[in-house]
Parts: sequence; C-alpha cells; structure tokens
Amino acid sequence: MNLKILQSTACCAMLLCGVMQASAQADITDNGGILTAQYNNTNANENYPRVIDNSVSTKYFTGGQTALWIRYQSAYPAIVNQYTLTSGNDHADRDPKNWTLEGSNDGSSWTVLNTQTNQLFTARLQTRTFPFSNSVSYLHYRLNITGNNGSVDTQLAEWELWATGVATAPDDLSATALSGQRVSLSWTDNSTNETGFVIERSMDGVAFQTAVVTAANVQQYTDSNLSASAPYIYRVRAQNAAGTSAATASASVITTGAPVLADITDFTEGVISDQHNTTGGEGIAKLIDNDLYSKYLAWASTTWMRFYLPAGAVVSQYAIVSGNDAPDRDPRNWTFEGSTDGTSWTMLNTQTGHKFTGRRQRRLFSFPNTNSYTYYRLRVTANSGSSITQLTELELFGTGSGTLNTSAPAAPSGFTAQAVSGNQIVLNWTDNAVNETIYKLERSTDSLNWNYSREIKPQNTRFHSLELSPFTTYYYRLRAENAYGNSAYAHVKATTPTNASPATWQEHWFQHNKLLDRVYQDGEISVYYDEAVSPSITWMQEDFSGVWSYVKENYGTFSDPTLYLIFHGATYSGGHPATVFGADHDYRNVSDVGGVWTDRSGWNLGATTHEIGHVVEFAAHGVDGSPAFGIWGDSKWAEIFVYDVYKRMGWTADEQSAYTDFMNNVDDFPRAGTQWFKNWFYPIYSQSDSSACLNRYFVLLAEYFPQRNGKYERALNMGEFVHFWSGAANFNVQRHADTAFGWTDQLEMQFRQAQIDFPFTYPEPSFFSPMLMKAPVLTTPAEPSIRPNPASGTVYFTSPDPAQTYNVDIYSMSGAKVAASRVSGTNVPVSVAGLPDGVYVVAVSDVKGKIVRREKIVVSNSRR
Repeated sequence: MNLKILQSTACCAMLLCGVMQASAQADITDNGGILTAQYNNTNANENYPRVIDNSVSTKYFTGGQTALWIRYQSAYPAIVNQYTLTSGNDHADRDPKNWTLEGSNDGSSWTVLNTQTNQLFTARLQTRTFPFSNSVSYLHYRLNITGNNGSVDTQLAEWELWATGVATAPDDLSATALSGQRVSLSWTDNSTNETGFVIERSMDGVAFQTAVVTAANVQQYTDSNLSASAPYIYRVRAQNAAGTSAATASASVITTGAPVLADITDFTEGVISDQHNTTGGEGIAKLIDNDLYSKYLAWASTTWMRFYLPAGAVVSQYAIVSGNDAPDRDPRNWTFEGSTDGTSWTMLNTQTGHKFTGRRQRRLFSFPNTNSYTYYRLRVTANSGSSITQLTELELFGTGSGTLNTSAPAAPSGFTAQAVSGNQIVLNWTDNAVNETIYKLERSTDSLNWNYSREIKPQNTRFHSLELSPFTTYYYRLRAENAYGNSAYAHVKATTPTNASPATWQEHWFQHNKLLDRVYQDGEISVYYDEAVSPSITWMQEDFSGVWSYVKENYGTFSDPTLYLIFHGATYSGGHPATVFGADHDYRNVSDVGGVWTDRSGWNLGATTHEIGHVVEFAAHGVDGSPAFGIWGDSKWAEIFVYDVYKRMGWTADEQSAYTDFMNNVDDFPRAGTQWFKNWFYPIYSQSDSSACLNRYFVLLAEYFPQRNGKYERALNMGEFVHFWSGAANFNVQRHADTAFGWTDQLEMQFRQAQIDFPFTYPEPSFFSPMLMKAPVLTTPAEPSIRPNPASGTVYFTSPDPAQTYNVDIYSMSGAKVAASRVSGTNVPVSVAGLPDGVYVVAVSDVKGKIVRREKIVVSNSRR
C-alpha cells in the first residue's frame, strides 16, 4: 500500500515566520500488518482486504450482515488517535451507522477507544475523520459495527488508522553483499524523533523478522550469520514510543558463496544417530545417504541429529536440505554444536526464524572454528509449525581423517525395454547404486558400434528413447559410474514396430469411444473423423500440414514426425491434446477437437491450433510436462503460440484478428485485471527474436529445470517463470512482469533464488536494447564473463583485466573441442554462428593454461 504522511505545522509569531515539523501521522494499515474480518466474501473484488487497499474504487461488501467486525493487527504497536471511514460507491442504506473502535495488545482483551452512534454519510465515497484522545500504544485495533442505515447488507470502501507522533519513515535503503556471507545496509534518516531503527529481514518476501533494532541516528548496519549464496530482502523502519513508521522500499541481495570443503559425513567410519532412534525407510540413516529422493522424518516438532567421527574433524560449514513436501515440517530454529565427549557441547552456530522457500532446497552456513570435535550435533528447537520434523540431507564440511567409499557403484538390474511406437522405446531399470554420480546409457543398431550415448542423473530409473526408426532393432547398455570406477553393463534390446498411421483408430480415452476413420495423411499429419464429420470437408488438410511443419522447424521434432488430428462432430465439445509420452493416446502427438467443421473460421482454426500449442507445451525437447501450466492456465501460452503460427503461416487476416482479440483479453490470474498477451507475451515476443524466443524458453526448461525419469519434477513458481522468460528473451523481463502481474517482495525473492538455482544469464534492459540485439555494454566483472546465455550467433567476452589475454575454448557435451579463440579486453565478440543448436561448455584459461572459468551455454542459431 501507499505511504500516507500528514504533517502538522506551527508558525512562529516573530518577524521571520517559518514552518517546522511538529509531529507526523502515519496510516498504520500501510505498515504490513494483518487484516482479518468476521465475515468473508468469496468475491475477491469485494472481500475484506479491499477495505485497506488505498483505493476508494473498491470496497468490502458482506451480504446478509448488519453487525460485524474487522480487525487490524499492526506490524508494531502504535498510538492511534484518529481514524477514517469511506462510504461505498452505492446504496447509502448499507453504510455503517453505529460502531466502536477498540484497542488490544493480546487480541483478546479489548479497550473501547471511541464510540459513534447514528452517523450519516451524506455522499457516496465520502471520507469522514473521527478523532479521539488516546495515549496508549496498541498492537490490535478493531472496528466493531453494530448497525447500519437499514439494509440487510453492509459495505465500506476504506478504513484508515492514524497514529500520531510516529517517526518519519527512512528511505533510500541499499543492500550490498560482503565477504563471509555478510550484508551491508545503508539508508537515509528522515526523522528527528526516532529512538532507533528496526531492520527487518526475509528470505521469502512474505514473512519478515526483526534482525536488529539499532540506536537513533544510525544509517548503516552490517548483517551477518547468513546462509551462503542465498537471497535476502530487507526493509527498515524508524521507531519511537508512539509506534513504528512505514517501511522503506525493500532492497534485495544475494550473499557471497563459501569455499568448497570436504563433506566429512562421507567418511565410512562416521555414525549418525538422532534423539528418537528413528529407523526404517525414513530413518536417520537417510540423512547422510546423498540421495535427494529419500529423507529423515521424526515424529516430533523438535529433534537432534548427531554425527560421530572417531578420528575427529574441524568443521566450519554445514548444509541442510529441506524435505520434498510439507514446508511446515522444515526446521526453523536450531543450533549447531561440537563436542569431544558427546556430553559437553560447544555452540558453533545458531539460526532463528529460518525460512526454506523451496522443496529439496539446500542452505549452507559458515562459521569460524579451528577446534577438532568428534561429535557434531544439529539440534532443532522449533520447526515451521508441524508436529513432524523432516530433512532430506545434512552435510558437514571441513577437514578430518576418515576413509571414503572408493568402490565402483553397483550395477543396475531389471533392465527392460518396451517398444511403444515406431519411434519410441521406454527403458526401465532398478537403481541399486548408492554412490553413482551418473548413469551412462549407450545405444546401437548392431550391438557392436555404440554410436549414441547419454548421461543420466543419479536416482533415475526410466528413460524415453525417442526419435527412433520403425522396424529397427535397438540394443542398449547401461552402467552406473563414479569417480572410482564403473559398474558392469546391463543389456537389453527391443524392435520398434511400424510407425504408419492406422486406417481406423478406436478411441479409448476419457468419455471417447468412437471408431475413427483416417481421411487424409501426408508426411506431416494424419487426419481422422468420426461419423458426424463429412469426408468432403478438406480445408484443414493443407492448413494444418503447414502448421505442424512450422512447429517442428521452430520447436524440434517431438519424436514422432506425424501429428494426429482428430475432428469430432458437435456432440463433443471442447478439445484436448496428447503427446508421445502418454499411453492413453497410444504414444502419439494428438489434437482432438469437437465442432462443426464446414469452414476454417473462428473456433475451427483457433481451437485446433490451440491444442497443437499444448502439444508443444507438454512435450518440447523430449521432456514430459509443462511446469508453467499452473501459472498461465489453459489459454495464455496458447494465445502467443496461435498468434505466432498465424504470423509465420502468412495468414494476415487471421493474425490481425487474433491480435485484436488477444489484446483485449482480461484475466483474473495471477491478479485481477491481468492482460497476458498485451502486457506480457506480446512485448517479449516483439522486443526479442520472436519465434526463436518462444522456442528458447523450452530449450532452457529442458536444460535446467529439475527432471526425473523423463518428466519435470515440479511446477515453476512465478519468479522462476520470469527468470526463464528472461533467458528466452535474452534480456531481463522484470519490467514487463511488473506491468503485467505486479512486482512484489515475494516475486523478487523467487526471482533471485531462480537466478541462483538456474545460472543462465542475460543482460539488464538498462544496458541492452533487445530491439537492436547489439553487444551489451558491461561493467568489468571480477572474473572473465561470457554473455548472453543462451546465445545466437555471437557471445561477448569481458575480462577483469583488459590487458590480460585469455583462451576461450568451446566444447561439445561429448568433450570435443568445437571452437577456440584467443582474446583480451571487454565486450569482445566470439562467434558461435557455425555451431549446431545445443548445449556447450565454455572453458576460459589464462596464458599459463589454468582454467579460470567454466560454464554451460545454450546455442540456438537455426531459429534466430
């Protein structure tokens, strides 16, 4: 909400009259507190949060109620001595008539501060002020309405609570990361009567906690004891006896990383135990098994976990990985301790109010320690609200003596191959290894020449072998690998059947049970009708053959070169897609739509193209699923997809019609009044490389977003969504997100975390024009940098020392060097124009051959 400050002035009676600040008033409903109400309205546009949204054009309406209360819990206690009420936009008989204002410091015992009876609002949207005497600070304020002006319903547009004497809010807050996981904060002091400044910190942008309260007249503070390589967001308030000011605008920062040390929990002599002697499938042994898909779960809200290493170790870092579900089970408060006897403990690190913002999220903490201990203990004193506590992993880093497991990983077993179509074989196996770093899968058509290989991450047990040829026998071998050796191979083979589309196709999905007839096929599509569609209708054949050809050109193969188009009569409404990952449609890419198909206009063209867009969304680049579906819903991605298809097909009239329709669309997600096409997709599309940008989003998802067994593991959050579209556009699209969705502290923190978790880069709009696509003007970094990532045609190298010469070598993922340059300076172009689309490793080395930077980049040249 907007900060509102009222200034009262005093004039001197001397010859030189001046104006000075005597006191300041602030509306405490702006300070980020909690509003509750006796009655809820299921219509969000007229629910109780609207009564403090600083907009008289909205209101809180409750039907069938003439007596009710609304309550505000301030972020901090404040002395309120006046309040305002604003009447609704209509129906004067719904206005409050009789009420009391009450204060409380515990939310249970209430003191009446002001009583009003027989009040009348003489106009619509009229704001009336009600002053009263009060010198007591309260945390809770309640408006208790006991009657209105005659209606069975009650409404109110705005409620404000004005605190007097509150210090003026500070501003100009900045946050800078310092070494050692510290953050330097500075701000401007605008107040003359504060007793101190309240510094608030958050890791999710929602729940802020007080980090410290400084003395008066302080304008700097250094925060410490923070997690490494983690985002934090801060705000500062001025405080005095009258209460606490509104907060500064928030400032976010990412803390510095920590040195890489050995994990002593990998020593085989180590013994892990816990307070509750937890055993079984979610027992204490799972806490140090290096498996993100297992966890330790204690049936208690508090617990301790102890690691014993007979030879001892000097530990100066530890990391905790949150569980796979149930955030309320996450540790919130804990201590980390060391001991030489398991009885007397030395405190090494304490964390209070910690917030894990994601599942399986790793947080690392550093602390000074030079003493060797044989016992280390993590003691959870409070979790995030559940009666159960869980962690996925605990890692302890430092120096110590012990034996590492240097054995090769166990071989997989139960290796099977199922040929599900003429272009796909599904492989399954049992993961028997506990120490593998990768699985290596190889393929051959003769069992002698293994000309295909793929590295698969640990803990996977399924792989979709795609883009195969029909009537071909494929041989596969699979082994587990680690730094110490490789397991034996597991072998399997399978033969693909025909990939020809059948003359008839019996439906067996949802409520569909028709026997479909194939009426057309070419190299791109196979078209099927039910009995309600006349075979004389043929307009869709050429059109959608061209559409599917373009889709494969822009987005990739989708394994099966054929798209199956099913056209039902009007007895079936709507439509649905299917992809090569689904058995329900026989592992085919499908658009299935019902309608009256006599011409290509309106629904007929748009709905079918829409469903093809879902095929792209759910199967692009060989991964099953759409992590963004929960954000953009059924139709928002489809709008930009449909527009792009019409444009690339040269259907000018359809393109213009779609543009006009989509520009006018308004949705209520993720907030009311969102215009997805107008304010999000079209600006990104038009300011980037359009069609290539749309594809690059899916390229980045397939390369970076978590997958298991060929499927995306989870949904994107909104900050990740903005980050991936920034990578797709080749510039930071945060400004577009602010316009389209509104930029909140929560979104800022999600975005910052996404930049850590998925480290592809893109320029900021302040120094990059996406329309011109020129080399960005970069400040000199602390180490060599390569931008942008993803790249088309050219990347730009910048050195921290322009006089230093570097070797820039580019390798394919198989390890072959595909390009080499010798460069120095800033913004030096390095061509990648001759490389096929794909993922490459860029290695930057100095003149002595020492590699000083290595990173993956995505090259997308064919669709620039």
